[in-house]
Amino acid sequence: MRLNKFLARCGVDSRRNCDNLIKNKKISINGNIVTDFSYKVKKDDVVLLNGKFLEIQEDSVVYILNKPKGYICTSNDTHSRLKVVDLIETDVRLFTIGRLDRDTTGIILLTNDGDISNYLTHPKYRKEKKYYVKTKGKIDLVFLKQLKNGYTLDDGTRVKAQIKLTSQLGNNFEWDVILTEGKNREIKRIFSNFDAKVTLLHRYYFSGFQLNNLNPGKYRKLSKVEINNILK
Repeated sequence: MRLNKFLARCGVDSRRNCDNLIKNKKISINGNIVTDFSYKVKKDDVVLLNGKFLEIQEDSVVYILNKPKGYICTSNDTHSRLKVVDLIETDVRLFTIGRLDRDTTGIILLTNDGDISNYLTHPKYRKEKKYYVKTKGKIDLVFLKQLKNGYTLDDGTRVKAQIKLTSQLGNNFEWDVILTEGKNREIKRIFSNFDAKVTLLHRYYFSGFQLNNLNPGKYRKLSKVEINNILK
């Protein structure tokens, strides 16, 4: 089994993020740092992440959580900030599937399975993510049409988004936004590009899942049937 797949199966992170751990010399095997992405892990190998022993977790778990404002999505933090993973009571090593900014609220999934994470976040699978957004300032209709087909921001980033204006009161606007790629801080960067400031950002839908009656900070564990349906 390739090293990044082994790390993902151990619940470390998605395969892409595990590649960064390998690159940054965080992984040792049988006492030696390994940076070879093609390394195949053998049954008797002793694999360590920052000195901690890793082993494959046989059962995949996925949780849906309603992320409150003020929580970050990293699994490890040196600044004692509030972390999403700490909201779930479990002994299983979890990480978030994708990221939401600290001040963004709404649906986020957590898992111990890097393959599931990769399937739900890799751009080639085009999984829809839907957001409720409030802004001060707006994007003109002509640019909304361009954004739907693909638009290059002033910083050179190519973005694609379906954005619909749902309400307006003075200079305050409400929007419904659909993304399929989800680049870093993409929605804020899009609106900022047109001199509109995001004042509220809430994700209400992620790849077929919704929060339904989950209150902020609450979560539920997906059934095995739901997990199997993710990869169908």
